[in-house]
Amino acid sequence: MVAKSLTKLIDEAIFPALTLVVAKMLGLLLSAFFLNLPFEIKAKAIFGILPAINFLNVSNYITAENYSNLAMFLAAAIGATFVLIRAYFFHESHVHPNLQAKLAALNLENIIAPSYHLYHQALIWLIFVWMTVGFLVVSTFLKITYPAISVVAFILAANLSWIFAIDVEKEIEITKTYQ
Repeated sequence: MVAKSLTKLIDEAIFPALTLVVAKMLGLLLSAFFLNLPFEIKAKAIFGILPAINFLNVSNYITAENYSNLAMFLAAAIGATFVLIRAYFFHESHVHPNLQAKLAALNLENIIAPSYHLYHQALIWLIFVWMTVGFLVVSTFLKITYPAISVVAFILAANLSWIFAIDVEKEIEITKTYQ
């Protein structure tokens, strides 16, 4: 059972990890483009295969880095929020019968998800949210990320975790009731 759950967690982690990498890179490139921050791309600079982006001065780098950090955190928070909304409203163990009937009438019953699937997804997204918060805090101590971004990220991550805890508690109460 533990091996199956661990495999499920690894499987669920692929999409969020790719989402964060793409959000970080898009945030960096879009901020450089829209804020007219001069930069150059060096081919094969990282590990001999990956390109590197170099900004002409430190202030341009810090500006672009802040926007890309914000984009990365927002991607993690949006992903976690989506999964938590699904867990709260479309959880198979506590979906309201009226909502289930409406979804059945619209042929959207596949939106309803089991606990096993939802909790693995929520756990992975929340881990990525907290890893991003940790990254932001370290960047703040290194004077790269603005402190306000880290504070807001921490508050949002704490609230998302609290919502997840409420849903888990609700699931435990439902399980106790039916045993």
